[in-house]
Amino acid sequence: MTTLANATEFFEHLQQSKLLTDAQFDDALETLGELCESDAMTVAKSLVKAGILTRFQAQRLLEGRTRGFFINQYRIDELLGSGGMGWAYIARDQKTGEEVALKLLCEQNSEDAGLVTRFRLEAEAGQRLNHHAIIRTREVGKSVGLYGQVHYMVMDLVRGVGIDEFVALGGPIAWPVACQIAQHVAAGLHHAHRNGLIHRDLKPSNVLVDEFSNAHILDFGLSVASKSVLDDEYSLAMIFGQDCLGTADYIAPEQARDSFQVDRRADLYSLGATMYFMLTGRVLFPDCEKRSEKIDAHWNREPRPIGELVPGLPDEVARIVHKLLAKDRELRFATARDVATVLKPFAEAKRVTFNFQQVLDRRYAIARQRERLWDERAKRAAAASSLSVCSVDSKATRPTQAQLETVIRKDTKFGQQADGSKTAPPTP
Repeated sequence: MTTLANATEFFEHLQQSKLLTDAQFDDALETLGELCESDAMTVAKSLVKAGILTRFQAQRLLEGRTRGFFINQYRIDELLGSGGMGWAYIARDQKTGEEVALKLLCEQNSEDAGLVTRFRLEAEAGQRLNHHAIIRTREVGKSVGLYGQVHYMVMDLVRGVGIDEFVALGGPIAWPVACQIAQHVAAGLHHAHRNGLIHRDLKPSNVLVDEFSNAHILDFGLSVASKSVLDDEYSLAMIFGQDCLGTADYIAPEQARDSFQVDRRADLYSLGATMYFMLTGRVLFPDCEKRSEKIDAHWNREPRPIGELVPGLPDEVARIVHKLLAKDRELRFATARDVATVLKPFAEAKRVTFNFQQVLDRRYAIARQRERLWDERAKRAAAASSLSVCSVDSKATRPTQAQLETVIRKDTKFGQQADGSKTAPPTP
């Protein structure tokens, strides 16, 4: 993508973006002084250093983008994450000044009935729940974008890392902290279950961990609660196929066979698989690559005993994990509250230090990779369609889940500063 070189052009784009009022723009020019005559990159870096623009805003402006910084009263400040459906941002409510998480369905997907349905189901589920271990949805709405309607939801902002990022950044999680996280997740699941919701896609990337090692569940896009939801889900299955109804490494055996006839114990199996990942740094069946192989393993194979992989793990914690992973759901815990209760004696909250800006920077790099992948696939599909009478639909141009996996470099550790120096290690 072209990057602006001329500072004059950069200032013109900044004015068009409406990120700054006229008074703020004049103040920015005064702050820069002689640097106003520098190149666009130098100007952008100086405005970020002065706290006038965020890195995300500056990068977008350097790319020549002047639109998309506002969704109704929300100003987009930073990219928070990206996924198959759309994008999540750190945004500021212009009316209250409060920071929130703003999740958008990509404009290009706004006409995709399946994705719109899934987005709506996630929003409705989030509005029904109010628990400290679940990301709260505050508002759902639509706005007008460049390509049509933009569907969005406003959620509480949690400055945390996904369990998948936690492990990628620092390796397997110490068992007392893993039990603390799992206990929080179990409490959140119990609240959801009491309100008639089954998550059905619990996995490491759908649980955020904050600096106090508290867990926050997100993404209820596959949750199920009522007959109307099941009707919508049948539509999803017709559009996406069964692949949309769970993640292969963490799906309960019975859910893989029939995702319409599951109960709360399917979430408990996924919690067990997530605990296994937290404690070992590996999925249940790491030798399985294809989805069909993973699903078959959930039914017919036992994972390697966790006690063999985690030195010093209390036998009772190992028994809890393997009970959650029972093939027969009748042999699992009856409720998520029971899980939270048995984990409590082993849970220990510890302060977790990490450089959140580094995490955001890496998520931004991943999002750009996804964006390029989408563009390349769309171009190939369009080229193919010119040689065929077949039309190109959104499903044909959507990357597979394997292509969209989040990757965090292993050399980034918790507590590492932007300059590469280390902070003090986590302390209780």
